[in-house]
Amino acid sequence: MNFSMKIPMAVPKHERRLIPEGRISGPMPWVIAIMIFLTLLAATGGLMLVDAARQGSDDLAARITIQIIETDPSARAAQRSAVAQELRARTGGQNPIVSVTPISDKDVRKLLEPWLGCDIVDADIPVPALIDVVFATPPTTQQMAQLSAIIDPLAPSNRIDAHATWMTPYLQLMRALLWLIGGVILMLLAATSATVILAVRSALNTHRETIGIMHMLGGTDFQAARLFQRRVGLDALLGGLIGFAAAFVIFWLLSGRIRAVEPGLLSAASIPWFGWIILPLIPLAVTALAMFMARWTVVAALRKLL
Repeated sequence: MNFSMKIPMAVPKHERRLIPEGRISGPMPWVIAIMIFLTLLAATGGLMLVDAARQGSDDLAARITIQIIETDPSARAAQRSAVAQELRARTGGQNPIVSVTPISDKDVRKLLEPWLGCDIVDADIPVPALIDVVFATPPTTQQMAQLSAIIDPLAPSNRIDAHATWMTPYLQLMRALLWLIGGVILMLLAATSATVILAVRSALNTHRETIGIMHMLGGTDFQAARLFQRRVGLDALLGGLIGFAAAFVIFWLLSGRIRAVEPGLLSAASIPWFGWIILPLIPLAVTALAMFMARWTVVAALRKLL
């Protein structure tokens, strides 16, 4: 066996003539292009979910909402003003509170419209006064207790909702979607490997006589495998470039629409910096996988046939 280290694609010119190279009209580059296109879309979605989960967990976990449930509008407004003024006096410096934002009754009614409807919201029904409080870091149990001790004398009928309490289902959903995307990527890689195996076996049957002559002249299984490996590598690289270009165009067209969505987790999500390193590596990884599968398929088949 010849185990000399050579660049897989650098096959001598006289050996290249033994097995014709693939052409852009053949099915292999286009099949691999579709697989890489779908893999890149799935990977992009996964990276954006990771970024959205990170931003969501960081931003929402550090927020709390104070509800003042008071039927008298005047008393409710006075209590909201007093609580906001007291908490604002405790922002800055070493204090854990970063900002305090009272929410007007008009804005509260707009928040309730999707759930209660315009008719009910516009009616003379009391709505709670809301105050949005942002901490520098997710508040601890001790900080929540201190906050409650400050608010209780000013607004006895208050309720403090920590956003971190409902972050668990959100993060569980993000994890489930990431596992789903990971499974889709693995299935696409498996389909790519199966496609390469079928294509190589078909080409192997077509050129069986040529390979037999090579063995009669002293050629080895690995020399024959190198020919198929190079052909598949070129086809996979060509398909990877096509798939990457198509995925980039689709992402560029959709990125503007994503940013146009109303403020929220989706519009804030983007591809993290390490994603721009991972995405270009996917076509190269698929090319390497295709070359490995081609080599393994040829060597395993020739050991059985010859």
